[in-house]
Amino acid sequence: MVTAALLAVIGTAIGTTALTVVPAAATTTTSATPGDRTAPAPTPGSSSASSSASSSAEQAARLQALGDLVVQRLELAGPVAASKWLDGRPIADPAREQAVVDAGVTRARAAGIDPDLVERVLRDQIAASKLVQRGSFTRWTHEPWTAPTTAPDLAELRARITALDDGVVDAVGAVEDLADAHGCRHAVVAERHRVEPGLGSLERRALHVAWTAFCRP
Repeated sequence: MVTAALLAVIGTAIGTTALTVVPAAATTTTSATPGDRTAPAPTPGSSSASSSASSSAEQAARLQALGDLVVQRLELAGPVAASKWLDGRPIADPAREQAVVDAGVTRARAAGIDPDLVERVLRDQIAASKLVQRGSFTRWTHEPWTAPTTAPDLAELRARITALDDGVVDAVGAVEDLADAHGCRHAVVAERHRVEPGLGSLERRALHVAWTAFCRP
């Protein structure tokens, strides 16, 4: 009787005990929709590089008026050399060169243009012209058959140069802010490349001299 009663108690306990089953946590995978994807970040420096290139192009474009005058002045160096050659004049003329600079500085001051910048630019034009003249004299000395037999009057040539120098001063005044700009040298190189194809080898060398001191250090 005791045994039967004990078994009855155990059976009741087992039947009434609840077995708790813990379900495994469901794994939810969320797929990003096309609209949820984050656009790639711009490459660092890409926008600034584009802006810099645009700025350099604009600066170079502003130098074109001055660049055209520089070339026109250089183109007169050959005729000046021919005139001096036939007249037996020396290439260097310190008094004339100083007069050119003084006139340019006076014009600059009257117009409120930086006189120091104008002086540097004009001295570069003179140096560039003399480079062409010396190159011409050297060639004519070593190849006499290439020497000129006629040439324009030097006074007429100088009158044209004076008019160009006035234009150079005014053109410098229009772009003098570029002389201090970060991209000045790049703009000058671009301007030289623009006009170089129309020049001879001697004039191309002189063109570098003509732009030597435009950009401030």
